[in-house]
Amino acid sequence: MEDGTKLKMFVWEHVLTDYTDGLMVALAHDVDEARTLLREKLDGIGEAYLENEPDVYETPRAVLVWGGG
Repeated sequence: MEDGTKLKMFVWEHVLTDYTDGLMVALAHDVDEARTLLREKLDGIGEAYLENEPDVYETPRAVLVWGGG
């Protein structure tokens, strides 16, 4: 979807849990595009997490995820 809209960062936290929570991030024009991009990477595993609403960032932002387990 290239319609001149700005890219946004969509972040799903507390997902893809093994011993600790995972994180999914997509840089996209809208949440539908973000979900589509992530579905391509997930290949059927963990897609249910995409039903949750992500945090959306439109300004500079840093995200950290500590390793665990």
